Amino acid sequence: MGIVQYFSIIFASIFLEALPFIIIGALVSAFIQTFLDEKLIKRIIPKNKILGGLMASLIGMIFPVCECATVPIGRGLLKKGVPLNVAVTYMLATPIINPVVLMSTYYAFNGSIKVLLYRAVFGLSISIIVGYIVDVLNGRFDVLSERGFYIEDKCTCGCSGYQNSKSRFLTILDHSSKELYDIGKYFIIGAALAALCQVLIPRDKLALLGHNVPFSILIMMGFAFLSSLCSEADAFVASTFLDSFGLGAVMSFLLLGPMIDLKNTVMLFSSFKKSFVLKLLFCIFSLCFIAGCIIY
Repeated sequence: MGIVQYFSIIFASIFLEALPFIIIGALVSAFIQTFLDEKLIKRIIPKNKILGGLMASLIGMIFPVCECATVPIGRGLLKKGVPLNVAVTYMLATPIINPVVLMSTYYAFNGSIKVLLYRAVFGLSISIIVGYIVDVLNGRFDVLSERGFYIEDKCTCGCSGYQNSKSRFLTILDHSSKELYDIGKYFIIGAALAALCQVLIPRDKLALLGHNVPFSILIMMGFAFLSSLCSEADAFVASTFLDSFGLGAVMSFLLLGPMIDLKNTVMLFSSFKKSFVLKLLFCIFSLCFIAGCIIY
């Protein structure tokens, strides 16, 4: 199989696998902008940041989305006045605590409760800690980029506000179409880069580097970031590396991939300020590395 054909297959796989979740993310973000009031959100979410982060980390169990959808949803929550640590925790935890992801993890590792619990517990813990750290580091500064996704909160579809269900429906379509157009451009770039990395970095070469513990963890984290696999399917790929790299390295792959990957990073830079994204990346990579070392 030629390189171009191999690249095309991988790119199409990533694109088609993630596209439904991108659409869901845009629709949910539009729903948040149209229906959720700032006062209602602030009443629901605990004022205590630890409790708020814990609540956000568990929302994914009843409101599951893939990591492809978390960037527009997280942005929509921030625009509605949700605290930064809560929005970040939700963005990071939901793709891991998603029931579909946990079920796929259980089956991919032959019914291993140990692997399932490691992924759930460490995933929730890292999400809450990262959310709290970036909240402290950014203080009261706004982290949203002015050049990012569609940010108009008023109705621009020609209807007169939110007087009836028809106008609300048109408003959701208006918001979601504009946000989908903006995020889609960056997603295509990220998916293409991820496919290119999979073509240029053979998996059998990675396996030869898995003997050193810290290095093996870094290798698997890098592979998770560059390959940009959907969290519903990454466990089946990760399980094939268990004999070569060990549980700690494989778990770092399972933790980091849903939280941040190449395509999501491109989308983050398009929607959030550069300084915030760099802090977020550093915190996620550091804590996933530490988790991998602990599990080893």
